[in-house]
Amino acid sequence: MSSISAPDYSPPPLNEDVDVKTQSLDLRAIAAVFWRTLPYLRPQLRHFILYYLLVSFLGLVQLGGFFLFFDLLMNKVFLGEPLSSLQAFLMGLDPSQFVDTEELSTEARLIIRTQLAWIGGGVFFTGILLGAINPYYLTWILQRVNQMLRSAMIANAEHLSLRFHLSSEVGDAIYRVFQDSAMVTAIIQNVLIQPSVHVFTLLFTVSIISLFNPYLGVLCAAATIPLLYLVGWFTPRLRVQSLAARTANSTLTSSIQEIFGGIKTIKAYAQEERMLSRFVGDSTTALVAAYRLRLSLALMTVFAIFIMAMCVLGAEYLMAHWAQLRQETFGADFRLPGLDKMMAVLSEESGFEVSAVLVGFTIWNLGAFQAARNRLTTMTSNAYGLIYVWGLAQDMAMGLSRSFHLLDVKPEIQDVEGARPMQGVSEEVRFEDVHFAYKEDQPVLRGIDLAASPGTITAIVGSTGTGKSTLMSLLLRLFDPDSGKITIDSVDMRHIRIDDLRANITIAMQENVLFATTIRENIRYAVPQASDEQVRAAARIACADEYIEAFDAGYETELGERAGKLSTGQRQRLSIARAVLKDPSVLILDEPTASLDAVTEHRVLQNLSEWGRHRVVFLITHRLSTIRKADRIVHMDQGRIAEQGSHDQLMQVEGGRYRAFVLAEEGLKAPGEDA
Repeated sequence: MSSISAPDYSPPPLNEDVDVKTQSLDLRAIAAVFWRTLPYLRPQLRHFILYYLLVSFLGLVQLGGFFLFFDLLMNKVFLGEPLSSLQAFLMGLDPSQFVDTEELSTEARLIIRTQLAWIGGGVFFTGILLGAINPYYLTWILQRVNQMLRSAMIANAEHLSLRFHLSSEVGDAIYRVFQDSAMVTAIIQNVLIQPSVHVFTLLFTVSIISLFNPYLGVLCAAATIPLLYLVGWFTPRLRVQSLAARTANSTLTSSIQEIFGGIKTIKAYAQEERMLSRFVGDSTTALVAAYRLRLSLALMTVFAIFIMAMCVLGAEYLMAHWAQLRQETFGADFRLPGLDKMMAVLSEESGFEVSAVLVGFTIWNLGAFQAARNRLTTMTSNAYGLIYVWGLAQDMAMGLSRSFHLLDVKPEIQDVEGARPMQGVSEEVRFEDVHFAYKEDQPVLRGIDLAASPGTITAIVGSTGTGKSTLMSLLLRLFDPDSGKITIDSVDMRHIRIDDLRANITIAMQENVLFATTIRENIRYAVPQASDEQVRAAARIACADEYIEAFDAGYETELGERAGKLSTGQRQRLSIARAVLKDPSVLILDEPTASLDAVTEHRVLQNLSEWGRHRVVFLITHRLSTIRKADRIVHMDQGRIAEQGSHDQLMQVEGGRYRAFVLAEEGLKAPGEDA
């Protein structure tokens, strides 16, 4: 195979309705999209609450353990500084040996070290356990939410009219359901959960740092000004680039779907090179669009890291200066209101003098420097995480808004209030002055008047594009007439429940879809509870039982992708068997025997005629042998019924269109008439 080089590439255009100028740092726009996720979050609310409790508990254990461990190890064990009364109380140690002394003895340090080992082991084990459980628990919750959204999207898409599906790309719908919908889990994790954790940790950490020295808090607050400006400049660009990337990937998905769906046609017309070139072009467009988005996100985070690094360097310079001078920390004398009274009660009951000091470091020393530096690291990592998540949120909002598109489109065909059930057809199916157009200026059906009674076969014939299949689509309520009405036993079809209507009307098409499962499951696709005997009876009516039983596995034969193991005629008979098994009141056969030989066609039509004695049967066909079996023939021309009657009646019409059609099919020409 010859090599293919990438085609000449021009950057993908931005969406006409979305550009940088229309975007802003508007929290309401993001919040409006995220608000729509609430119906899918609410059923999992108790799980989210439990997850938050586990995360909060883990954070408190780790934070408390850090401060206790760091101060005790650095200042008490290593430097021999005496414990505070609160530390001695919490560890159950004698104040006379561990508090009221200028320097801890070697024995006292060993005791503290041993207790630290036990405490550290407990904190470490708890952290490992919760740290392992929490991510899996969150993943389980998020996938349940995503499943609900995808199910809602498919459910709504299934009820949309064919008008919508005919104007939409399959690949685009697949990308919206599979990729864009996944943003609901990313939203929860990256916009609802992680940011809340980041914000809480940031505020708490800055508060702790400020208790070491207020200037550190002021320095951190000052760094937020350039960070906010940076985020405000990048936000609209991220949104536009995200939309361009998702649109490009949607187009790429459609290209892939078309290649695999039409592989036979591609090979038959030797179009492999052209289709590959097209794929390379679409893939390159998607790649460049994704690169632009990732580059902007990377640049925003790099600049943010630079700003935060400057803040940290300045803070460390001040902290080193204070530690060198051994200055007193601001929080040494800071006490929470009302905490003194509680500590006094604890001191009285325990016999220890318990302090209400909030920060354990009274002076700037090595331990204080390391503790404050660690808090700065925590602050910067959470600030970085918050900015990065904000950047991702723009991409998520664009993806989620695309996925909600399938939910926003309202079905054209819906049950009216008080819609009636349908028990079958006892009188007739009637079309009364029916008009329909896919586009307003291009009418397809013009004033159709037609009636069919149970026990009759009505053949719909005419040249391609005259509206035959559209007429039957209206009968299934895949569309509604623009004017006129269709009645079943004198009841307007729009007043019958859609589910009941489609349960009583079945269509077997020339290219009916078969699935990659067994023959048995394909036949009972619409009636999954059907018995094996019912399946065999339907197959016999469709004359499919002979070739099915010839397979080694019989009805358990796996058909494979698109039923590639069967011939076109075999697939047609399987489709007819599926329709027969549903036992409808109205059966529509769209070119049902186009690929059958004459003998098999005769047998199938004979069986259907006997089976349909109490049913309304419509045939859309061009084959004269099939048409002649009909009780009534309707010849359509340019969206109108030109003639209708039996075969013999219509053949007697001099200059008749049906007669000309028949003669043309037979290869004859009546004297003085145009075939």
